[in-house]
Parts: sequence; structure tokens; C-alpha cells
Amino acid sequence: MFKNDFLMREIENFSKFVIKLFRQENIEFETDQEHQNSIEEDLLFYRFQEMVYAGKINEAENALFELIEKEPKLGYLQLTEKFYSEVVKMSDEYLQRHHYSREEIFESLDQIEQIYEEKYSDSANGIGKK
Repeated sequence: MFKNDFLMREIENFSKFVIKLFRQENIEFETDQEHQNSIEEDLLFYRFQEMVYAGKINEAENALFELIEKEPKLGYLQLTEKFYSEVVKMSDEYLQRHHYSREEIFESLDQIEQIYEEKYSDSANGIGKK
């Protein structure tokens, strides 16, 4: 139970990081483009969710990282949050059976945060600088 609470706080902290990026980055959306991006991200989430429930957690995470490393869109941060919120719901036994651990969640969130800090820190005058 303590681990789950801690993980949920980590995901919440990640969400705060996401909000910080959105607030400091000047983003202009076109209604049609925003809608299209939302559909794309929903489809990706459902694809990742299917993989997670099929026991392919590592493969889903790798696909998520490929997307982010290729083009770290701000919209992918919400996808990331949804993905890890889903993974954290899994039991330790399920995760272990599929060669995944809760520690990997922390490591992955840190890596993703670094990717976005590098991408957006210059354009947003020091976002993420500690």
C-alpha cells in the first residue's frame, strides 16, 4: 500500500511538471489539429493499454519512449501520465511475471522528464532547471 501511495505521488509530481511546461510554453492550438492530436493520443493509449494487459509492458514502454525521443510533443506527456497511471494499478506479482518492476516506473519518469527538460528548457527560459 505504501508503495502504491508513493508511486501515485510520483505520478502526481510528474503531472505537476507537465502543467509547469504547459504554463510556461506559449502554445497555440488550432481546433482541428488539437482534435486530431487528441484522437491520435487516445488511440496510442488504447494500443499501449492493450499491450500492458497482454503482459507486454516493456514493449509498450519502449514504443512510448520511441515516440517521445523521436518528437517530444507536449501532448505525449499526458499520454505518458495515463500510461504509467495504468501500469501502477498492476499488482507486484503481475509486474514481476512480465519482467517489469515499480522501480522501472521511477526510472522511466525521470528519463522522460529529462528529455522534456532538454527540449523545452531553452525555449521556456529555464524550465526544469533545478
